[in-house]
Amino acid sequence: MNEIDAQKEILRLRAEIAKHEELYRVHNAPEISDEEFDSLMHTLRTLEKQFPQFYDATSPSVRVGNDLSESFVAVNHLAPMLSLDNVFNVAELEEFDSRLKKVLGVQGELTYCVEPKIDGAGVSAVYENGKLVRLLTRGNGEKGDDITRNAFAIKNLPRKLTGDNIPTLLEIRGEAYMERDEFERIKNQQRQELIEKAIAKKQKEAEKLLNNASNCDTLSDEELAIIEKKLPANPRNLTAGTMKLLDAQTLRNRELKVILYSIGTIEGAEIKHQLDLPKTLKNWGLPSVNWYATATGASQVFEKISELEEIRADFPFNTDGAVIKLDDCTLHEIAGMTSHAPRWATAWKYRAERAQTRLNAITIQVGRTGAITPVAELEPIENLSGTEVRRATLHNESYIAEKDIRIGDTVIVEKAGEIIPAVLGVVLENRPPESIPYAFPTICPECNSPLKKYGEKMLSRCPNMSCPPQVRGRIEHFASRGCMDIRGLGEKIVSELVDKLGVKDPADLYTLTREKLLSLEKFKDKSADNLIESLEKSKSQELWRLIFGLGILEIGEQFAKDLASKFGSLDAIIKADIEDIKSLEGFGSKSTKKRKSDSVENLNQPVRALSVRVFFDDQHNLELIERLRSAGLNFTAEQTNNLNTQFSGKIFVITGTLKSMGRDKAKAIIEKFGGKVASSVTTKTNYLISDGEMNGSKAQTAQKLGTPILSEDDFLQMINQAEQDEDRDSAKGINQAETPQTSEQPQQLSLF
Repeated sequence: MNEIDAQKEILRLRAEIAKHEELYRVHNAPEISDEEFDSLMHTLRTLEKQFPQFYDATSPSVRVGNDLSESFVAVNHLAPMLSLDNVFNVAELEEFDSRLKKVLGVQGELTYCVEPKIDGAGVSAVYENGKLVRLLTRGNGEKGDDITRNAFAIKNLPRKLTGDNIPTLLEIRGEAYMERDEFERIKNQQRQELIEKAIAKKQKEAEKLLNNASNCDTLSDEELAIIEKKLPANPRNLTAGTMKLLDAQTLRNRELKVILYSIGTIEGAEIKHQLDLPKTLKNWGLPSVNWYATATGASQVFEKISELEEIRADFPFNTDGAVIKLDDCTLHEIAGMTSHAPRWATAWKYRAERAQTRLNAITIQVGRTGAITPVAELEPIENLSGTEVRRATLHNESYIAEKDIRIGDTVIVEKAGEIIPAVLGVVLENRPPESIPYAFPTICPECNSPLKKYGEKMLSRCPNMSCPPQVRGRIEHFASRGCMDIRGLGEKIVSELVDKLGVKDPADLYTLTREKLLSLEKFKDKSADNLIESLEKSKSQELWRLIFGLGILEIGEQFAKDLASKFGSLDAIIKADIEDIKSLEGFGSKSTKKRKSDSVENLNQPVRALSVRVFFDDQHNLELIERLRSAGLNFTAEQTNNLNTQFSGKIFVITGTLKSMGRDKAKAIIEKFGGKVASSVTTKTNYLISDGEMNGSKAQTAQKLGTPILSEDDFLQMINQAEQDEDRDSAKGINQAETPQTSEQPQQLSLF
């Protein structure tokens, strides 16, 4: 490209990007996707780098986007609120790492903090002496719109800081967002309102024309399509628009949240490491990221980005990438910044690229839970998002059947997030005439066990817990913090134990000795002693942790607690029939999917209850349990005091931020006294615990349903009463135990 053409293209791109920036940031009505916008910006920056003579300080490539509006007062940020540069592949990530090391004059590897990039709207909160005094949007980076009057809409943003070492001045940045469930609720509500208005208008026009046509009570597909175009496109746009609403009533009917992750200005406290920030913020009562990871060097950063890609769909909010920050905050000032972004941080943007290639074969993988995943073996694609692609996921059996994907087909491959390639479909015009439909296997390719279909999605699964590909994943799950909490058993250590010491299942962990561990390169005296000690401690863990750690399909933490509480021991669960199991709340829901291949005895059976029964009917699993028993693990649940308090058997929902404790602690207390905690208010909810804000969606739902709403003081009084009852019951039990039985005294029957 010559200079004249380059200049024209640069000017065209700047104008187009500026237009889309305004639509996105000011009007919250984007006309193109984030991927398309990122592609335009990437092209502009590439051309500006090739032709530096056309540099312009006002170019959108070197300045922060602008969301300032005339309806709010613009206020200066205490420190500039910049954007982030983006990287889209491993090569660009490595370039960022090399460039930063050069700026800092560092030879060795740098340590980074990796966090999810929330797809929301940037905000900056200012606290003086622990009190919220100002809330601003990102604005143009130098100043932002003052939306303090709308701060109440962000339900988890505290008005006052709590905890220790509160700074005298704190300017904290983050991302306001709307959970997907809340977005769908509002979108459905708006859709219904628009439909009702359209029908009313239609009926009114018909009356004017004296036309009593029967179709006035319904809308055509074309009319419904017009309504759909008027609805918010995504949670991010609705969040940005909500923050700048002038109608307080509408604001009260919406629930925003915020995740804070970056310091602008701070006085009276010090943050030395980015990895310390989430814990520090939570100590002050501020919402922060729940997932973050440390990584040394670009290769480890990519590993953590890949881990995040696997789980980010489980977050209640949307993410569009990962943020990589230099962990050592003392080096941030040395690294400096450009006119629009810090040099010590960057964002990995998930971007999908597509290509066509030949499907040479389909192989089968077995996952941790036994799920059978088909994998496409491809004619290599040399460069898809910067890497060679030879394999891609085909999801599951029904996906192959629905798309009619056959070996020998020309397939369309997408590398979603540039990490996990997937086959999107088939180019039918290129299909070989001799091709035949793919027959999904019925036998596990690893252990030859007959496959079974069960679980909510009725996937083909291998029920054999000792199936080799499941071993590593199951051991990692068993040892994880949420299960048996065996410290020191990360992915690499588990691989060492499996490959070199022959560990095949969780019970084998308890046969490990100090001498065996010291035979491995990764273990020294202290690390070996620590793991042995951690294994010993895990033997006394609560029963529900063991149940959760066994990896029973569909049984997460809460359902494991329910099983432990209902049956009291692992042996009782093993002996329970399916009717007893499905009597538990949440265990009786049935799969909505039926196939001709489903066995008669499993049709219409409760998914979760059937999963438990199938697990304990498997001989491999029973043998594992007996070995865990021999190792001395706890198989019984702690006996409860059976007090009849206001918590017993009741379902609680918590909204807002409690001043006296975090939600995890409140949940633990409720469960201790026999209650349960749910995430949303329904007809089954007994109490809503509120921080006093009565305009949120949960509070309004509770008011409509007549659900009692407890203030934090009410909640604390309930706890106090339950603790008094517990103390009195304990004292009574001690006194009874100390009273000798005589022939004149009636024998007391134990409830347990």
